[in-house]
Amino acid sequence: MSQQATESFKMRLTPAQKAKIKRLAERKGSTQKEAVLAAVERELAADTDEEADAIEPQPGSVLELAQDLCGSVEGPSDLSTNPKYMEDYGKD
Repeated sequence: MSQQATESFKMRLTPAQKAKIKRLAERKGSTQKEAVLAAVERELAADTDEEADAIEPQPGSVLELAQDLCGSVEGPSDLSTNPKYMEDYGKD
């Protein structure tokens, strides 16, 4: 089994931050180091999930992409030209 080289990593923590890490480790039944590393892994996994769910942008404008829908419904072309329709607009 091969060993990986390790490096030291130090952080300055407030007593409150240190206490949170200690509580997390106790709750998980692990060392403080393992608790911090697990939290980092969870955060990175969440980032990967969000990237996988990201919607890829499509080329073209909204008009170009929805052009086949134009004229597919019946109704007035512009309701704002009817003063009676606009009479109570925004009076909720």
